[in-house]
Amino acid sequence: MLISISLKLIFGLLGLLIVVRLIGKKSLSNITPFDLVYTLVLGGILEESIYDDKVNIGHLLFALTLWASMIYFIERVVQKNDRINQLLKGEPSILIKNGTLNLKELSRNHIEMEQLRTMLRQQQCFSVENARHVVLENAGQISLVKESDEDKVMSIMVVDEGMIQDRVLQTHDLERAWLMEQLERKGYHSLEDILYAEWSEEKGFYIVTNDDVLNRTYRIDG
Repeated sequence: MLISISLKLIFGLLGLLIVVRLIGKKSLSNITPFDLVYTLVLGGILEESIYDDKVNIGHLLFALTLWASMIYFIERVVQKNDRINQLLKGEPSILIKNGTLNLKELSRNHIEMEQLRTMLRQQQCFSVENARHVVLENAGQISLVKESDEDKVMSIMVVDEGMIQDRVLQTHDLERAWLMEQLERKGYHSLEDILYAEWSEEKGFYIVTNDDVLNRTYRIDG
């Protein structure tokens, strides 16, 4: 029993190493969701085989060989065919272009505004206003071009898709009545017209209306 488990672990480790070599010399941040499926399925094969006496070394070797061959074949195909590559591994999505939000791509990738703000903060960009170009890469990270590298102002989101963020206001000791009054002064009489609004003590309001975005017929769904 122990010998069988040991052999399965050894061959499983060798199989994982082979898969890593087939994927290529990528950093973890550059592994696509499709690459992740490779390793998850392989891990599942190994997990199921270790403690199942009905699965012998021959079965494990056959499964590993077949899976590795499929991976190699698919990788070779996607390298030679751009259309299949885009179909299986996807392509980068432009979330912000020239400072303008792209609602179609945000919706297609199921990214809410707060999630977008989190991504930006991880890249040392603390305001949507300061993001000039944002591209969501296949591996899930973003590429960012900022309006200014010196702008470190921290903003808060006060309106998201026409909805006032009451919890955010409470956290920062701000009142709903104050926000409505400020928006009225700036000429925004209906919250439905506002897609996104952020505020900071240093710079005040940055407001995006439904007419200020690309593909404005789309809405952001979480």
